[in-house]
Amino acid sequence: MTGPRLLLSTVVGGLALAAAFPSLDFWPLAWVALVPWLLAVRGRGIGAAYGWGFVFGFVFNLAVLYWIPATISNYTVINEAAAVGLLVLLAAAVSGLVSFAPCAAVGEWLAGAGISRVVAYPVVWVVLEWSRNFVIAGFPWASLGYSQYRFLAVAQLAELGSVYAISALLIFVNASLAEFLIGGVSKHRRLAVAVAGAVLITVAFGGIRLATLPGADDAATLKVGLLQGNIAQSEKWDPANQDSTIDTYLELSSRAVESGARMVVWPEAAVPFLLARDPRRQRLADFAVENDVPLLVGSPGYDSRDGGPPKAYNQAWMVTPSGALAGPYDKIQLVPFGEYIPLFGLFGMVDVAVQSVGQFGRGLEYDVFEGPQVAGNGGGPARFSVLICYEGIFPALTRSFVTAGADFLVNISNDAWYGGTSAPYQHISMVALRAIENRVPIVRSTSTGITGVIGIDGRIRGATDLFVQDVVVDSINLGGVRGIYTLIGDLFVYVCLAALAGLIAVRIRLRGLLIR
Repeated sequence: MTGPRLLLSTVVGGLALAAAFPSLDFWPLAWVALVPWLLAVRGRGIGAAYGWGFVFGFVFNLAVLYWIPATISNYTVINEAAAVGLLVLLAAAVSGLVSFAPCAAVGEWLAGAGISRVVAYPVVWVVLEWSRNFVIAGFPWASLGYSQYRFLAVAQLAELGSVYAISALLIFVNASLAEFLIGGVSKHRRLAVAVAGAVLITVAFGGIRLATLPGADDAATLKVGLLQGNIAQSEKWDPANQDSTIDTYLELSSRAVESGARMVVWPEAAVPFLLARDPRRQRLADFAVENDVPLLVGSPGYDSRDGGPPKAYNQAWMVTPSGALAGPYDKIQLVPFGEYIPLFGLFGMVDVAVQSVGQFGRGLEYDVFEGPQVAGNGGGPARFSVLICYEGIFPALTRSFVTAGADFLVNISNDAWYGGTSAPYQHISMVALRAIENRVPIVRSTSTGITGVIGIDGRIRGATDLFVQDVVVDSINLGGVRGIYTLIGDLFVYVCLAALAGLIAVRIRLRGLLIR
């Protein structure tokens, strides 16, 4: 294939893969869109493989993260041109460090010793995708497996190995298709059987799991009200609008209670003042007492920890039916360049994207709140933990709250930053897999959408439209089952790490024998 045609196929493949993700959601494309990348790098040297992998990944990341410049330029002093530059840098960093480029380079290096690509590429990919939780300040956005959140039978695979197991299956299928195109199916009959078997077993597992998950009659239930205030960012932090903001959320809370909610959830930072220090918190306490319901609310905080200097915190508080405050939960996983600046001494010139002074403090505790009494199956208090915004895209972090004792999870978010882009749809798609992994329901309240309930099967119920004021009231089932991922954690990743180490050892050993 000539250079221009190779470039065209690589670019088209990257765009096709991006189209598999929300909000386009053409998820079947993910099963074939990687083939142009795999063919482009096949049989090339490490440098060329890295280069073509970089092109593919760069195009994909530009397309799937296109919403970042508007988010930055609308809410910081950074202009549009500089914001586009930051997107280009991020897309280059993700592609060049932790996805397609290094995967291609390592995959082709291993293949040079006769190691099968259908084995090498999935193993290398899983290790790289997992590393995105830590590299580049932690940005595991749009992992391959998230493209399948609507294909529920396949999405259930997340219970065994998180999103990484789904990603591995997609890479395996794509790598096999590339082999079929090169050598024909008849030459790779065993591989064809393996591919068909892997897909059928996955779908069968998912179908059986979906059919056998406990229903409403098998678990305790809790009716929860989720609020979407749809208050513009430009108005939210204006001191003149603080009281009217509370009026809005209290009115929506009344609607939720009238619909039978036994707990009401406000979005991230819905309270536009320091809840713990402001006497206006009494309005929330009075509502909780009068209606005998707890309010879970997001609020900024400002405090010192362990004798250190005061810092801003992104917090969640529960206003109990007695009028007391429980908490706070301090957000643990902060948004890089939004709530803190990595390597602050080097990047201190970059303004934080949130309207706060300085960097946010980082929480350290996996707090579990004791909520209202549940109905059915023995009753008892419902125990829950809070995932604030970005935290819902981290599998291991989410698992830590469930292992700490949470019966369900509350995801509060302020997705108003993203405007009417694909980002809110991408965000909730990732949170959906956390429910499957741990088999706990997740209730989600956002400022401007998407608000809704995610069942333990990953189905999203009652999803609101963007930029409308709304209330979602729904019942969730508690205590029916625990996910396998909750029990074993990232065991699948560790197996892939061990397998990669073994493949590298084999490659080095074979090279040594050839030199001799």
